Amino acid sequence: MGIIVLLGQAIIVLGLLITGFGVYAVLRLDGFYTRIVVTSKVEAMGFVTIVIGAILVTGLSPVSIKLAIILLFELLTVSVGAHAIARSAWISGYRIRTATVVESHDD
Repeated sequence: MGIIVLLGQAIIVLGLLITGFGVYAVLRLDGFYTRIVVTSKVEAMGFVTIVIGAILVTGLSPVSIKLAIILLFELLTVSVGAHAIARSAWISGYRIRTATVVESHDD
């Protein structure tokens, strides 16, 4: 195995770790809009690192060119998709639930 292949495999593992931590974060968060933000960021970063690692593993081949095209398409659409979901939730009336503080007047 060459150094490039090992580097590609390490980058793939890094992408899987980013995705795993992102899934854990989405499960821990309670707000819809915070989940949307984390999901779009984790999807972009995890996917980018996995695909870059796969490009390094495959070397210069038609497969790596296809992976680069998929990567470009993903980067162009992930933020647009998250924005469309958040905007449709906002337009349909979904609002952030916030905790209210009740002040007590102890005299």
